[in-house]
Amino acid sequence: MSGEPSWGSSAKQPSVGDDSDLPESWPTPSDDSAKGWLRQTLRPVGTRLLLPMSWSPFFLVITAVPLALPDRTPVDDQTSAAAFFALSWLLIIVPLYLIRSSQPTYVGSIHTLPFDWLTFVIACAVFGLHVSIHPALGWLSYAIFWLAWFRTYAMVRDVAIKPSGRWLLPVDSSNWKTTQALRDGWDIDSEFWTTGPIAKLNVDAGKITLTGVSRGENRFVAIALIDPSGFVHDPFADDHSSRVLYESQVVITGVDWPSRLLPS
Repeated sequence: MSGEPSWGSSAKQPSVGDDSDLPESWPTPSDDSAKGWLRQTLRPVGTRLLLPMSWSPFFLVITAVPLALPDRTPVDDQTSAAAFFALSWLLIIVPLYLIRSSQPTYVGSIHTLPFDWLTFVIACAVFGLHVSIHPALGWLSYAIFWLAWFRTYAMVRDVAIKPSGRWLLPVDSSNWKTTQALRDGWDIDSEFWTTGPIAKLNVDAGKITLTGVSRGENRFVAIALIDPSGFVHDPFADDHSSRVLYESQVVITGVDWPSRLLPS
């Protein structure tokens, strides 16, 4: 539930009775009751992106070297530049896609990644024109690619700084009725408990999702914020979604937590 120690202090799970991250209307386990919501910490995004993101600009820089200083590489200058260029962007796109795929998210399309596709496509178009119009457009496209890189970096940073996590509530799946368990306003995907999406609530920061989760013989519902790029965040750590969730949206208290899963 609380993640691994190597993930850093942000991964620590509050002790029983510590509900400082939840509004008072959301029940949490206490010394007197084993019912309520507990946070499951997911592996932070930022630590996994640090290495590839730090190498990406290096390869984008040296993309220009074979073109600015021709005939100094052991292979064709154009081939060298293309290889460095492709590597600089793959070091962003591939880790982003793999990290998102490792999270409990329903968004899988590559175009939704936190990547400045528009500026990138414009740069590609300008580069394509440098052959037929003027070679100087090649350097203009290179500058636009750098703009796309910095804008992508800002988008990735906004994703990485938000805590990755969700909140779980153990439930009796045989008696679960979504319309009875939730307040009005949710889009219902399943009236009955199921592993996967059960309901969602649109907010400014994306979608608050309620999903079914199983572990052994135990059944849970999990509430999380899925941002527009598909990454999973703690919904109570976001200002927009936390205002929506100020009043408890799940009107049942669930069942007791298994003692082996309760934090000490």
